[in-house]
Formats: sequence, structure tokens, C-alpha cells
Amino acid sequence: MITYLINLKRARERLNSCEKEFKKIELEYVLVEAVDGKQIKLPHPNFSHFRYSALHGKKINLGELGCYLSHLKVLKKFIESEHNQALVCEDDIEFNPLIKKIIEEALNCGIKFDLLRLSGGSDINKEKGSPFKLKNLHDKFHLSINFGFKSGTGCYLINRKGATEILKRLSTMSLPIDHAIDRDWLLNLKSLSVTPSPVNLKKELHLDNSFINATNEYKLNFFIRYWTMVPYRFFNELIRIIYKTFLYIKIKLEH
Repeated sequence: MITYLINLKRARERLNSCEKEFKKIELEYVLVEAVDGKQIKLPHPNFSHFRYSALHGKKINLGELGCYLSHLKVLKKFIESEHNQALVCEDDIEFNPLIKKIIEEALNCGIKFDLLRLSGGSDINKEKGSPFKLKNLHDKFHLSINFGFKSGTGCYLINRKGATEILKRLSTMSLPIDHAIDRDWLLNLKSLSVTPSPVNLKKELHLDNSFINATNEYKLNFFIRYWTMVPYRFFNELIRIIYKTFLYIKIKLEH
């Protein structure tokens, strides 16, 4: 397994924070310079303005585009490497001390996956994604399947198939990266999660000092959002529930 840390060159405070986190769990990483949204000029060949506005209901946030392109950049580096698994980390995270053991148990538990979501939000008491437990991994941590949208890409484990499918199918941004990769049925991959999340976001970095600032000011007019985004979200979540139900039953029957 290889570990990547995505960090903006100008975000020195975040890098210092992550250096302490990785040292704490004795994990080496490869630093990847993030794509800086402030340096992106539109139109961009890897961004669909129409689809983004229709499906996400917001005006373009160049910080989100930079984040999206940064994850694609990391996945390309991973595919070019000799490794079979990659741990991808953003720079506002904090690890549970058991994270390495949890990952090891997940990889050896017998339930296959292409993408394993490891991070939650800044509130450790609120688990995202409506997870259903599949198997105990270690201590209180379980391998789970999400029946709801799981936001954030703070930390995830991905194999070569998962990275290849994402690069093939998501080369052009039409949704933020967390929305885009959370659709197994379109990406031809299997994603699971660990609950409770063994990686969380530092509030002082994620909320109080965000470089993306995806605030309500970016939202389009309510009536525009109602006729485009709302139908898409409804059908997307309906498909998710159907797909995940069949996958949950399949995993339970096999294990």
C-alpha cells in the first residue's frame, strides 16, 4: 500500500498538522501538491458547467474544481506506481491510533471492495451515510455499507480497479468529488466504509479555515434548482437504495 497526502502549497498550517498525524501512527506518505483553484481559468477542458449547474444546483466554485482535479492527479500517480492499494488523504484529517490495524483487518476480512471510505466529518458523534454493519473488524469498528450519501473525501483506501474506473468515467467534473465517487452503480466498483469513522476532520481546519468554502452563496435560484437538481437527487438516492439493498443481501448470503 502507498499513502498519498494532498496539500496546497500555500496551506503550510495544514501540512504541519498532518505531519504530526502521520508521525503519530508511524505511517510514511508521498506528498502531492494540490491543484490550486485560484490558478484555474475557465472554461476548463475537465469541467462541464452545464452539468454541474443542473446536477448540483450551484455556481462553479473553483476551490471544488481544484479539489476534484487534485484527486484525479493522485489516482493517476497511483496507477503509474507498482502498488495495488492506495490510501488517499486530504490535509485536514486526524487519525484514530488504530487506523493501520483497521485497514489491515478490512483487507483481510474476506469481503472484497474497490473503495473503502474511512473518514467522517468534524463531528465524531454524527456518522454520515446511513451505514449498515457487515462485519466486525477490530474493537468497535465495523465494515459497513452505506444506504445514504456519504459526503467528504478526507481519507479513503482504493485499489487499482477503483482508480482506473474513476479516471475513465469521471475525467470531466459535473459534481464535487465526494458526490461523483459515491455512485457505485455508474462507476462499476464496490464501495464500503468503516464505522465509526477511524478518520475525522479537524474542525479548526475543515470548518474554520476551509480553502473551498462551499457556502450557500454559490447556490442557484431556488426554482432553477427545483427543476434540475431535485429530480436528479431523488432518482440518484432511489437507485442507491435499490443497488445497496441487493449488494447488502449478496454480501450477507456469501458471508
